[in-house]
Amino acid sequence: AVVSTQSTGRHLWKGVGLALGFATLGSGIFAYYGIYKTHLWWMKFWSNFDHEARRERIAENEEVFFQKWEYFWRTGKWVGNGYIIPPALPEGTALAAHPRLIRKD
Repeated sequence: AVVSTQSTGRHLWKGVGLALGFATLGSGIFAYYGIYKTHLWWMKFWSNFDHEARRERIAENEEVFFQKWEYFWRTGKWVGNGYIIPPALPEGTALAAHPRLIRKD
C-alpha cells in the first residue's frame, strides 16, 4: 500500500498549526489572568499597608523580639508569640550584635 506523502504532510502542518494556535491562546489567557490580574491584585494588597504605623510597631517590639530570639538560640525554647519577655539569660552571657530593622539614633 502506497501512502501519499502529500496528505501526511498536510495533516502534520494542520496539527502544528493547531498546536501553535492553542499554545498562543493558552499563553494569552495565562498572561492576562496569571500575570496581569494577579500583579494588580498584589499591588492593591501591598499598597493598603500603613507603612509608618508598621514601622512604629516594629520599633516598639524589636527589642523584645531580639531578646526572645537570643533566648531561643541559647536554650532551644521559644517563649511564645506576641509581646512576651523571655526570662533573663545568665549574667555574663555574650549577646549577639544583630543588625536591627529600625535604626536607633
